[in-house]
Amino acid sequence: MKRSELETSSYLNGDCVTIHCTIRVVQTRVEEGKHYVIPIPPSNMSQNFKDLLESEFGSDITIQVGNESFKAHKSILAARSPVFKAMFFGVVGNPNMETVSIKEVNPFVFKAMLLFLYSDEFPETRELSNSDSPCTSTSILHHLLAAADRYDLARLKLMCEEKLCEKITADTVATTLALADQHQCLQLKTVCLNFAAKPKNLGEVMKSDGYAYLEKSCPSLLTDLLKINAAVDK
Repeated sequence: MKRSELETSSYLNGDCVTIHCTIRVVQTRVEEGKHYVIPIPPSNMSQNFKDLLESEFGSDITIQVGNESFKAHKSILAARSPVFKAMFFGVVGNPNMETVSIKEVNPFVFKAMLLFLYSDEFPETRELSNSDSPCTSTSILHHLLAAADRYDLARLKLMCEEKLCEKITADTVATTLALADQHQCLQLKTVCLNFAAKPKNLGEVMKSDGYAYLEKSCPSLLTDLLKINAAVDK
């Protein structure tokens, strides 16, 4: 600024100059570099609980399923499933029971469910060594999903839904659709309907035993299927 401009400006008051300025202070935290490395292993809680189930250590309940029996821990089952909680500790439950019989689930499926209850992981086939049935076969997944719904295991139910979505074929989709509708699996139901309604799939689907079951027992599902098929054809 020129002196002549300064003398005529409002910044000059007598022999004093008024200066306005803005100051911004940026605080940056300086951290010293770490001089140590402490490796922390991944959690092994899941394996610990599976080992507990396998060892039967401290078990306080024997569950009879078909011709097989399983030893387990009531507190763990109750913590994981509201149904078991009511069975052992509910108003009409019996915390002192030592044996319970379960008839609506086959032994293979129950063992798979039991492994999930203890580990919160989907069971691998190698962990079910007493059976030749692969845990991921469509039929087993159907039964496991039904068991998960019966014992209020939402996470296991969703796991089964996901795996069934990956295994849909023209031969199995109608049966899976009926199961999805029965157990309120909305995502699985939608995937099944969309697959079966495709013109390239519908002919083969209609030849399956599952489709015959839909015709007899689930007419509303057939209506949904044909509506989607009609929309696809347009």
